[in-house]
Parts: sequence; C-alpha cells; structure tokens
Amino acid sequence: MTDVTMSAGTARDWLSARGYPFTDNVEFHRSDGEFDGGGQFGVEIPAVNSMRDLEIIVKLLNDQGVRVTRFNETLGSFLLSDAELSDMFALCRENDHGIVISLGPRPEYDTKSAFYRTGFGLEMGRQINNSDGIRACVAEALRLAALGCRGITVYDIGVLRVLAELRTDGLLPSDLVFKTSSHCMPTNPFLARIFAENGADSITLAHDLGLPMMQEIRRLNPGLPMDVPTDVYRTKGGFIRFYELAEIVQIAAPVMLKMGASVQEHPYDPPSETRTAERVRRVARGLEMLDRHLPDKTTITRRSRQYAIPAAPSDERQGPAAR
Repeated sequence: MTDVTMSAGTARDWLSARGYPFTDNVEFHRSDGEFDGGGQFGVEIPAVNSMRDLEIIVKLLNDQGVRVTRFNETLGSFLLSDAELSDMFALCRENDHGIVISLGPRPEYDTKSAFYRTGFGLEMGRQINNSDGIRACVAEALRLAALGCRGITVYDIGVLRVLAELRTDGLLPSDLVFKTSSHCMPTNPFLARIFAENGADSITLAHDLGLPMMQEIRRLNPGLPMDVPTDVYRTKGGFIRFYELAEIVQIAAPVMLKMGASVQEHPYDPPSETRTAERVRRVARGLEMLDRHLPDKTTITRRSRQYAIPAAPSDERQGPAAR
C-alpha cells in the first residue's frame, strides 16, 4: 500500500517545524503535570447558585460519602448579598470545599448590551462593551475578596487583565484564583495561551473539545490547569463522556472535572432537591468509572490554590471601603 499524501503540505511543514499541532491523528501521551500542592485531578460541581442549593448538595455529598473539590456559582455575584455569600463561604470552609463565584455584571444584565441580545450578538460571548460595566466588575471582585472568596470566574478577557493587574498591585489577594468561563471558548492551545498571558490561573474548555486538542493545549501550556466539562446540560448538547474520564485525567493533568450537569435542562434552572440528589448520583457514577479505569490516579490536595477554599474574612476586609 502506498503512503497517503496529506493535503496542505506547506502549512503542515511550517506548523510541524515550530512544534505546533497540525493533525488530530495523534498518539496520546501521559501528562506529568500536577496541581500546585500535588494531584492530577479534582472535581467541580457547577451551578450551585445559592445558600439553599449549597446546603442541600453538601448534605447529600456527606451522606453518600462522595468527595468533590469545589463548587461554582454561575448567576453572578451581584445577585447575592454579603450575608448569603458569607454563609456560603463559611459552609464551604467547615466542610473543606472550595467555591468559585462568577462576576455578576455582564451583558445579559446590562441595559447597554442591546446587540448582545440578538442572534448575532450572542456570538460575541459575554464581553463587556462599556466602562461602567468594567468598573462594576472590579467593585464586585473587591467585594468578593473582602468576604473571603478565593476563586472568581471571569467572562471577559479585558476584565481578566484588569483583575490580574489589581492582584499584582496587591489590591486583590495573591491566592485569589481567576478561571475563565467556558463562554470564553478557548478551543485551541493558542487561545489558551492568550488567556494565561492575561492572568488566567485556569481555563474552562469548550464543552465538546476532543482528546487530541486537549492534549495539544496541555503540551503547549504545560503549567495551566484546565477545567473540562464531562457531562453537560441538555441545552448545551447533553453529552456524557464518562468513558473518557481516565484518558482526560492522563493527558490533561492537572485537570478539574466539571461533573453533574447532565441531569438538568439548563444551567439557570433552579434545581429541586430531587434533581440535586440526581446530580450527586451522576457525579458518584462518573467517579466510580474513573476509579475502575484509572485506579492509580492522584487527587488535588487542599494546599493547592485551585481548591479555592474561602478565607476567613477579617474585620478590615469587610469594612465599607472594601465594598
């Protein structure tokens, strides 16, 4: 049998000479990366958006002996009062869980984002188009940090860069983690690098990204943790990739597995207690499959910044100036 000639040969040769990916037909290689503090993987349950949601899911996890790393909130920090956020942070500390809170000011809430609400506008993602919105994001980040938050989800790369400068200047804590939302859509290693260069401590990959591209993102961004949706809401495709969990951990480490979303239709639907219980069962099932196919895996430790365990707020941090 004669060899098959690959098309776009000049492009292939140029990319190959620079060590860049040029095909999805690749052999998989085990990543030797770990989180700071050790461990190949962690587990994040998304869309835990209130104290009530958090109380229910923490109790279910404890009752069933299911261990996860952290939760994330998705509706927006500005919808939650200081008191509710403080209660959520305290509950996470008491149960050794982290939590990542999303910034609230974004186009779906903004009177200045009429284009965003059109079919074409949705394609721009949740980018902020006015300085008032950027100022509000900065104010929310300062408020969250003062209350003890140590993980923030960012939707806009410009806001990410500003928050990174605030952290460098000491106005935000050095252990505060910035993760990009899946709405930022880092779909290849070059986009991933841009987010990292602008302050991202981890990136959430596009939901349906294949194993070859995950491996290339890891290869060209060796120190950047990745958050990988492993099962998704029906409105986002509804797929479940539990049979790939072992491969994902091996090629993408350090990696945070986002689990439990596939039992819901939409991320903004308030889950009932029954639906939350099903989410916990779905997470347990995924971890059972991971245990079977990769028994030698190692788990993130609470020493890692990526754990995002809330800090106990000081009186100074909670003062009016911080808010």
